[in-house]
Amino acid sequence: MTSRFHIRNFVRNVLGCTCPDKIFEQIEDKQVASFSSPHTRSLTIGGRLLIFIWHVKDRESFKSGLLAMLAAGKKERDERGLNRFRAVLAIAVTPHDIETEAQSYFKQYAGDDNRMHIHVVSSVALRDI
Repeated sequence: MTSRFHIRNFVRNVLGCTCPDKIFEQIEDKQVASFSSPHTRSLTIGGRLLIFIWHVKDRESFKSGLLAMLAAGKKERDERGLNRFRAVLAIAVTPHDIETEAQSYFKQYAGDDNRMHIHVVSSVALRDI
């Protein structure tokens, strides 16, 4: 499994989370095969933060997959009583290619739910975790 150090660096430096050090003492890192969402990895940090990671293969697959991922993440966050959900889309090509469209879909879905966030990152940003 990935080291706590690398996960903390990813969460803080790539996702911009300002979580206190204490929550990184408890990290649940699971590879998942979900039928309701395209994400393949789930991180739960400190019993407060839920992160789904999806390696997006192409522009077309992300449209329907994103809404499913957001719904699954919000549902799990709420059912488990977690504080936040962060959806991470990892793109092998330039993340900017779909970032605007992903943000638009996200805003339509999340509305005023300020406990959900989306991040479109290069797959390279995930290499250490």
